[in-house]
Amino acid sequence: IKVIMVSSSVHSLLATEEELSSYRALKVVAASVYTSTPLQLTACNDVTKLTPTCATFVLQQPQQEVLLGGSANTILRALATFAPAKCLLGSSLVEAAQVDGWTSYLWNSLEVPLQAISGVETTAAEMLQADIESALFKLNAHLLYKTYLVGKTITIADISLLCVLIGAAYTEDKLKEDYPHLSRWYDTLLHQPFVSVARQVQISPSKFYNPLHGDGAVALNGAAPPVVPKLYKRHRIRMKELFAAHHAYVHTVVTVAGWVRTVRNANKGQLLFIELNDGSTPTSLQCLLEVPTIPNFDECKACGGAGASFQITGTVVPSAGKQQAIEILAISAVLLGPVYGGVDDTIGGMHYPLSKKTHTLEYMRENAHLRARTKLHSAAMRIRHAMAYATHKFFHDHGFLYIHTPIITGADCEGAGEQFAVTTMLTSDPHTVGVTLPVHKAPEVVAVEDGATSSSKKKKNKPKKTATTTAEEDVKIPGAVDYSSDFFSKRANLTVSGQLNVETHCCALSDVYTFGPTFRAENSHTSRHLAEFWMIEPEIAFATLEDDMNLAEDYLKYCVQYALENCAEDLEFFDEVCPFGEKGLRKRLQCVLAEPFKRLDYTEGIEILQKAVQDGVKFQEKPVWGMDLPSEFERYLCEKVFEKPVILMNYPKDIKAFYMKLNDDGKTVAAADILVPKIGEIIGGSQREHRRDVLMQRCTEMGLDPKAVWWYLDLRKYGTIPHAGFGLGFERLMLFVTGLDNIRDVIPFPRWPGNADF
Repeated sequence: IKVIMVSSSVHSLLATEEELSSYRALKVVAASVYTSTPLQLTACNDVTKLTPTCATFVLQQPQQEVLLGGSANTILRALATFAPAKCLLGSSLVEAAQVDGWTSYLWNSLEVPLQAISGVETTAAEMLQADIESALFKLNAHLLYKTYLVGKTITIADISLLCVLIGAAYTEDKLKEDYPHLSRWYDTLLHQPFVSVARQVQISPSKFYNPLHGDGAVALNGAAPPVVPKLYKRHRIRMKELFAAHHAYVHTVVTVAGWVRTVRNANKGQLLFIELNDGSTPTSLQCLLEVPTIPNFDECKACGGAGASFQITGTVVPSAGKQQAIEILAISAVLLGPVYGGVDDTIGGMHYPLSKKTHTLEYMRENAHLRARTKLHSAAMRIRHAMAYATHKFFHDHGFLYIHTPIITGADCEGAGEQFAVTTMLTSDPHTVGVTLPVHKAPEVVAVEDGATSSSKKKKNKPKKTATTTAEEDVKIPGAVDYSSDFFSKRANLTVSGQLNVETHCCALSDVYTFGPTFRAENSHTSRHLAEFWMIEPEIAFATLEDDMNLAEDYLKYCVQYALENCAEDLEFFDEVCPFGEKGLRKRLQCVLAEPFKRLDYTEGIEILQKAVQDGVKFQEKPVWGMDLPSEFERYLCEKVFEKPVILMNYPKDIKAFYMKLNDDGKTVAAADILVPKIGEIIGGSQREHRRDVLMQRCTEMGLDPKAVWWYLDLRKYGTIPHAGFGLGFERLMLFVTGLDNIRDVIPFPRWPGNADF
């Protein structure tokens, strides 16, 4: 992989000492860090003489005599052009115009009054303060449904506003009471890693930023092109975008489409209120239909209620209600699909499975084909998408390659034997009777002259197997199923892990990961187990257990941060509204980011648990060294003892897999599990055993025939390297982020013993 910096040479920012310490310079430094552009801050008292524009700041580009002079905002725009993939100027022409508009507004309505207020008389100061408060009020209203000022990513408008507020000594608490939405935005931006790095650079003695020595960020060779509409274009606006920029759409005509949450009549049946939701956001949109305007009013009124689908065109108007900022005054309405839930499948909502009343989670699982329309499941699926995207972004931005590992395999990574068999010997018709499976026959025995017995088949002279023989020995046990006539000519199973396969590519491509479905034929009905689930399994080359733990902690924190910043509404729903959610969810997630995880040796953990028993703590099991810790022990350590995630490491070798590196003590292996509150173990990883002789010995100790993993041993034979990796169950991550209790509620179609419907 060829890895380069976005800008490989150092730029210089020239200004006076005072300006280099100002919030205006912080704008430039923040943009430099965000775009991974090396930057040197250089003091220059005569900066105004360097360019014809008599600028406050001058940006000197590397190996060029041309100097760019101007205000901080001018330099900010220039830096944004160095990394177009970052979309600091917006991801479209429309967004670029919005960014420019907001930047100008912030300068005129906020920066200028803030700069002027300190040197004017009381009356003028009061007027300027009123202007400042008016600007903050407008920003607060704009951010009601938005994460950032423009679009879905940070732009120079966000950077500019953040630095202005920092320069004016605003704090989150100072903003929270009067401007709660602005306060949320401020907290989101303030805790971005690039902001912390920028502030450190500005106060450092060297005043120098180098991406390779700053936050460690590198950019892959080549930038992804922006996604712009070419042929495909929606004939409607998604409600998420409508709410996000609702001020811009007021008094304009839009088309929306979705499914009915509620319908109610008013004004003696002459007015119809339809609460519509398209799944893009938890917030529903109220649409008002009036008799004189809508020709098919009666048809819409008799739609069947909740569940019906509509496409509505109308004017966006401010809402008179307190629960929403806008609503649609319909011009036309098309009933796309009524609900046939009445008597004898007539239109009506009597038998619609998901009526307005609250349903149990078990009931919703029984109607899994419709439960995505519920607030709970739709919120879970939006967060699931966000966590999947965050996973790919995290590893891609770290230079990992995504490897597709096989679902059908002949290997048992975990060695537990709880695998689903894949076979074609049962016929495709489930009603076929009398199906028999071929089995290995016992060898025919015949008598010989001396009274001994011998096989009727003559022994053939077989070549001796050499050390390079790779074929797995064909063991034929009389009465066992003979798979030679099966599709793969051998026993095949659904995979329980892609780890062994992805290691092969780690030993050639360095850092890789796999993210796909895995299967476990474990007869478990607990709230933490599924028969089909998704696993994320990275492998890092030339790495130790320490590297593996660092990567795992960074990854988990990134996912949590991504959820807090991009799934705010859905997390609020699970935290404050959903009866099946978790009160205090967001606070728990924020605590994950607050400080480093506790790292603890397995032996120390056992000693802490034993001490707890002595102090009167009741457990279902007795803590003993050498045991595989049950969930109650894992949760006790991270919830009661340390009150934060714990990385437990160096486990006894007898309770861990054969591929984990044996420690020097000969009793433990270089394994590490991350334990988190509410869940227990969420990540399990280890340094892999790269010594071939030790790995073969471990196979024998664990009852695994080395011939069954000959290809895995070959990786240690031909250019072995130290490497490490971990596995994370994606659904457990979902439980951790959503606060839900049952793993069956965070996957679209859960599979467990006795259930494979839909």
